[in-house]
Amino acid sequence: MKKLREMTFAPIKDCKEALAEAGDDLEKAQEVLKKKGIAKAGTRAERETKEGIVKVVENNGKIAGLKLLCETDFVAKNENFQGLFDSVLSQIAKSDKEVSSFEDLDPTIAKAIDDEVKEFMGKTGENMNISGVLVTTQKAFVYNHPGNRVSSLIFFEGGNDEIAKELALQVTAMNPTYVSFDQVDEKEIAKLKEEFSAELKAAGKPEAMIAQIVEGKIKKALADNVLLEQECIRDGSKKVKEILPADMKVTKFIRMAI
Repeated sequence: MKKLREMTFAPIKDCKEALAEAGDDLEKAQEVLKKKGIAKAGTRAERETKEGIVKVVENNGKIAGLKLLCETDFVAKNENFQGLFDSVLSQIAKSDKEVSSFEDLDPTIAKAIDDEVKEFMGKTGENMNISGVLVTTQKAFVYNHPGNRVSSLIFFEGGNDEIAKELALQVTAMNPTYVSFDQVDEKEIAKLKEEFSAELKAAGKPEAMIAQIVEGKIKKALADNVLLEQECIRDGSKKVKEILPADMKVTKFIRMAI
């Protein structure tokens, strides 16, 4: 029973029942657990998955990333789960097109991954969820934070990798929403404009001054969510935009995190 538990992570009760059903044959007992696990996979689908692994890799000009979640830290740190992660990531990297979600994958690749994850779910008894998938051939700097819980990518033109790394560290630590003000959602700006205008009118500010004051308030309110407007984590006296070389343009970033 101990050997079966080490191989499958299944609860003692399930191992005992599987061995009894398989006549104490270890291989048959594994098959019993696998079939039962896949059958039960749907019933555990609503359990929260707050642990797991995030990692992005580069190979031959292609970048591939994966966020694979499970229920417990115990499973996330197990070498077998890490092996599953590496296997799934290698299959994702086979994609020959740009991918930003699991649904973008080729159906054959997606099915193979789904089957493999469900089989592993049967062994562990835990719910698992692929909540982030990425494949791109675009130029980007990749940063995987120690612990495999956060990965950040900086897509840029000009500049250099040294500055790109600083930006990746910034994104990892500060979790911005936008690169620059011109990317901020118009609905969000309109909402803030309405709120600030109402406040200023209620305070009796002159109508001619309100528009200018509102613009400043909006920029201040959004600064923490805009990468280029944030204070540098390494030098709080500068904004991120002030450390960029003149020839460098950040086009976008991606942050995958647990």
